[in-house]
Amino acid sequence: MTFKKMLLVVSSALIPLLVACGATDEATSIIDPATGEPVAINYPKDAQFVDVPEQLGSVKDAAIEVCRLDDPFCEPIERCPIDDPRYPYCNGTCDPVYDFGCQPCDSTNPESWCYVPPCEPGLIGSYTTARVGREPNASLEVSSLAGTSCNRQVVTGIGARIVSDSNYETLHVEYRQPYADGTMGGRTIVRRGSNPYGTLEAWASVPDGYAIVGVAAGQQGTHDLRTLIVYYRRIELTASGVRMTGPIYQINAGVNPYGSINASYLTSADNNVLVGVGFSSAVEQTKTIAAYVGTLP
Repeated sequence: MTFKKMLLVVSSALIPLLVACGATDEATSIIDPATGEPVAINYPKDAQFVDVPEQLGSVKDAAIEVCRLDDPFCEPIERCPIDDPRYPYCNGTCDPVYDFGCQPCDSTNPESWCYVPPCEPGLIGSYTTARVGREPNASLEVSSLAGTSCNRQVVTGIGARIVSDSNYETLHVEYRQPYADGTMGGRTIVRRGSNPYGTLEAWASVPDGYAIVGVAAGQQGTHDLRTLIVYYRRIELTASGVRMTGPIYQINAGVNPYGSINASYLTSADNNVLVGVGFSSAVEQTKTIAAYVGTLP
């Protein structure tokens, strides 16, 4: 099957800002002769990892599954404490109407079983989600959004892997903590997906002092992530506060770094930066990219 090349649409005012800084003729991925699949060879050997479960709980009893209020990947629901003898008729899900003795849990009360401690405010406390691609509203196969609801971290690296049935199974996102003086903390990588420890097919990480403002992916009619592009700008303190400044650069990565792309997202606003990303693939195409776009104050 032949697929038309999807073009990255950028406004005419933005085109002069795109600079191929970071692009290189050196391969960032190679084909593994044993498997025939791409393997990223530029992945950091000294990476620092922060592994989190697919759903975060904040309960005193780990056997009770409750979503954190600041976890964007699960729907908060009330659950009654099934091992608490005060609620003998509780069967797991709290329904104040039909469950005898079951009351909605107050997550602001430190004595409650569902208590969520307040998070420490940071530079980025809000974000929006931009969905692009041929199926922008499709369910994401991999997704990553680090930090807390009142302190998001900026994205400085992205890598992923797609399996033979054309599904994303591995997503690694590198984050750094932004500070009010325009500096950033150390690099940490969050690993997500059904196979979070899988070998990446493509990986791209930006230089110090920069953060990612856009991403594009292309499969070229295969079950592999063959082209990965990240767009990035400098992050620094200005008279208006911490902002994204200067030209937009790009890094082309993957076994076919300059191949056609299926979906792309890019923001040029000086107060916008990526704080997370998600992907979905079907029929040998990346059909969905979700960009979590943080707002700088």
